[in-house]
Amino acid sequence: MQIICIFIDIGIRIIIIQFANHLHRRYSMKQYRTKYKECIIEYMKNNEDHRLCAKDIYQALVDQGLNVNLVTVYRNLDKLSQQGLIQKHTLSEEDSVYYQYAREEKCNHHLHLLCKRCGKIAHLECDFMDIIRTHLLEDHGFEIDCKDSTIVGLCKECREAIHA
Repeated sequence: MQIICIFIDIGIRIIIIQFANHLHRRYSMKQYRTKYKECIIEYMKNNEDHRLCAKDIYQALVDQGLNVNLVTVYRNLDKLSQQGLIQKHTLSEEDSVYYQYAREEKCNHHLHLLCKRCGKIAHLECDFMDIIRTHLLEDHGFEIDCKDSTIVGLCKECREAIHA
């Protein structure tokens, strides 16, 4: 009877150890995912006035010494976009996607200007745009979703560089 109890005891210990290892691996993976998200958000905060593509963010993380792959960056960008922590924009003429860190209080109530040459993003907070928004709503029944609205063109510096 003692031999059977020892085998049962050993079996339970093995199961407990396996479960503990499983929890440790799962917790460690969660920490990595959180670490990647935090690094992505931090990088985007530091570059909030520029459009960023996934490859730029990936390269920045690699340059910081993180062992990350491009698929992980895309996956985290999608999650952050769904959570509303970043904004995802598509340039139809280039058929490319870029991302921008956006504080809700800063970006949901005005339009954005995007320089197609240098990627600089400017927040368009002026009364004239409010007049246009009101006109579109009242006269055309069209409401602009400011957080997803970007006017694409050339910034002053890029125009001057082209014409110099």
